[in-house]
Amino acid sequence: MLTRQSIDDDRKTRQIELLPKAHFIFDVQYHLNKWLKDITDINSKLKKSIETKDIDILKELAEKALKSPKGLIDRFSYEKSPTWLSEILLAGAQYYYSYHAPLNSVWIEREQRPFWELAPDIIERGEEYSYHLKNLLSYIDHAVPESYAEAPARISDSKFLSE
Repeated sequence: MLTRQSIDDDRKTRQIELLPKAHFIFDVQYHLNKWLKDITDINSKLKKSIETKDIDILKELAEKALKSPKGLIDRFSYEKSPTWLSEILLAGAQYYYSYHAPLNSVWIEREQRPFWELAPDIIERGEEYSYHLKNLLSYIDHAVPESYAEAPARISDSKFLSE
């Protein structure tokens, strides 16, 4: 019981120390969740295309595939957030891009034909990378106290201060 209390106290102390940089944590959570949802959605489309032999789905995915990792991370946020958080964001971006980049090959444009054999590999990669993105999210899940994170709409701090 005493050990548990000590662990809880340490966690609360770390959470309070991070409050001034909580917006960076929310930003990283947003990106990781967005990338996770995109991977899940694309995997669903790939599975549907395999089941229905719908080549239009593959064409669409190939057209929307990322051509470069440039712009996945905002430089300001990366440089100003705590180092550990920047590295979590960077790892998530690497997983996301590594998943997304091969999508341009599911449709062979010059031959106007699908590359069906690649789709199952991308689906498998998506499932693996989804696991890793969830794992990265788990590192920051409790970094900010729930009551702080769920506070009513943000109003400028200055509005609460007397003159």
